[in-house]
Amino acid sequence: MKKVATILLVAAFAMSSFTASAIITQPPPPGTSGGVHTGTAWWIMACPGGVVTAAMVKNWKRHKELTQQEAWTCGLLYWWNEATGQYGR
Repeated sequence: MKKVATILLVAAFAMSSFTASAIITQPPPPGTSGGVHTGTAWWIMACPGGVVTAAMVKNWKRHKELTQQEAWTCGLLYWWNEATGQYGR
């Protein structure tokens, strides 16, 4: 099975349109902006991850769903309420 996967992978690389110079990363030319800022891209991925993580933990610990306010704050309000003891023991 590993041999078949290796052969398919090598064939895919051989037929790809990448050249050797495309693999070497080069800095962008001066005067061009790079699109989305790194912090923005991180936040776009972190907020949904925080909501999902907080929802899973609250379901596991409390057998409840996140409130709308907890979801709007990317799950941070849930962690704040849990740390301050608002939910009790």
